[in-house]
Formats: sequence, C-alpha cells, structure tokens
Amino acid sequence: MDRRKQCVVVRAEGELDASALPEFRALLERAVTTRCHAVVLDLRATKFLSIRVAATIGAIKQHAAHGGPDLRIVSGRREIDRVLAITGVRAICCEFPSMRAALDT
Repeated sequence: MDRRKQCVVVRAEGELDASALPEFRALLERAVTTRCHAVVLDLRATKFLSIRVAATIGAIKQHAAHGGPDLRIVSGRREIDRVLAITGVRAICCEFPSMRAALDT
C-alpha cells in the first residue's frame, strides 16, 4: 500500500484467482478501513482476474460505500475490463484511464 494525496494505492500483479483471493481480500479490506479519501486499485500489472475476485471487489466496494473511501480502479487491460463489466463492478466503481487521473481526482 502506498499513500498519496489522502489515497491508499493497492497494486495487484500477476494472476488474481482463487489461490490469491484470501490475501487480496484481506489487503483490500484493510485499505478501505483506513482514514483516507480514496482507495486506488491498480490492476495494470494484473494478467488474469477471476470472476470470483471481481465479485469480491464489488462486495468490498458496496460495504465501503457506507461511509468508507471511494474505490477507484485503474486496469489498462481489455481482459480485466471485461471481467469488471460482466460482474457489474464497472457500474459501481469509478474507473480511471491512468494512475495520475485516479490520484488527482
């Protein structure tokens, strides 16, 4: 995690599948409970995002919506965007084209 302009940045790399889910969920849950303006989820280096992990992102976003920080996503990959769209996460999370845009908002 990295803090910038009252944001917490969570970077995910490689494959986010069932084996990575427990650690990823714990990290993202910890990030959204911090006292920050926004959590930026950087998925640019993510090569695979399972539907289950995407659904977890959506659930954490909905939980954080009740007084928690804004959850922002930077993906940069068509494959990742597709999973976010299919699972409905794209509709409930703010997506940004770059880290700069996500951090400066």
